[in-house]
Amino acid sequence: MNITGKTKIAGIVGNPVGHSLSPKIHNFLFQRFEIDAVYVPFEIKNEGDLESFVQTFRSAAFLGANITIPYKSEILKYVDEISEISQITGAANTLFWKDGKLCATTTDFDGFWQSLELDFAGKKFVILGNGGTARTLAMLLAHYKRANSISFAVRNIEKAKNLASEISEKTGFAVDCFSFDGAKNVIGSADIIVNCTSVGMLPDVDVSPIDITLVNPETYLYDAIYNPLETKFLRDGRLKTCKTQNGLRMLICQAIGSFCAWTGNNPSLISVNELENLLGDNPLFKGV
Repeated sequence: MNITGKTKIAGIVGNPVGHSLSPKIHNFLFQRFEIDAVYVPFEIKNEGDLESFVQTFRSAAFLGANITIPYKSEILKYVDEISEISQITGAANTLFWKDGKLCATTTDFDGFWQSLELDFAGKKFVILGNGGTARTLAMLLAHYKRANSISFAVRNIEKAKNLASEISEKTGFAVDCFSFDGAKNVIGSADIIVNCTSVGMLPDVDVSPIDITLVNPETYLYDAIYNPLETKFLRDGRLKTCKTQNGLRMLICQAIGSFCAWTGNNPSLISVNELENLLGDNPLFKGV
């Protein structure tokens, strides 16, 4: 990588960020498309420092940035324009420039939808968990009417009910909530189950968020986790003949959405496949 006096800066902002694969993805894309830019991590310890970072972002004319935990909602306070999709979800993962204004949007949902290996429009979705990723997927599945039904299976049923009420108020789409113990029937009838919890992520690779015996062999299992590449949830499903998918392509597709917002370049499927091969060989992926 040749740093020049004209090299632009982009990066990921959050806490922690040391584990992030985003620098590897974006520096590959910058090189692939011959863009004079470099992507680096910025670990921001508190929200006060987040405001200072945005001031630096503005004054130094950064190319763009990704925003990750815990600042996906807080970042909206410091931008000039918020996209419709981020207004709906109340979160953003991408900062970019448009007509001289600092804008915020989220590419998480497009990354998820584009990554799906089958067409699940109009199907029954069960989402495990009710954190940030679950919120974004459910809110936008409802908003865009991509699902026939959406159900949460969670540990904290009251928190999930609050989220379901918010989704209904914003989209007019009714969302059901179940405890993991009470979700037997909805899990058994699901077309696709999406794990948005951290259960099964390194180092706890021998646990699964649900009992696989509840799952229909025809159900598609999708895990937002990408490290390990095959969680126990996916492995158990594969052994039961379920079709399965990990979160690596979602990570890549949402990153490409950010890259497009910054550069106007739209990488082809070839780049997606190249990135899958590049990241799949990463030594970070252990226990697979």
